[in-house]
Amino acid sequence: MQLEVDLREAEATVELTGVDEFTSLAVTVLGERDRERAAAALGGWGTVDGDHVWLDIGVLEGAVRSHPLRGEGWLPRFVAMIDYAESKGWVDPDHRTVRAHCEQVAG
Repeated sequence: MQLEVDLREAEATVELTGVDEFTSLAVTVLGERDRERAAAALGGWGTVDGDHVWLDIGVLEGAVRSHPLRGEGWLPRFVAMIDYAESKGWVDPDHRTVRAHCEQVAG
């Protein structure tokens, strides 16, 4: 699963892609490096923290739930992804956010 933050246009956009892929979680920022603009674009999705983004688990789950391309039986796989992240220390103690690697792609 990937959250794509596109900063290449005047109005930044955020799109959830790979909605049926629960073996990885990443945030890709397209465009010139601008952490403040990326953080503003993410809004309720989460917060930028260095090379990572802490994504709100509830917002992420809601986005998958409402996504037209999600597959059947997605919820147990989503929960398993979060459980795996928690076993690696990538979920906050309150179980509200999950850490995702943030990749910058210029252009």
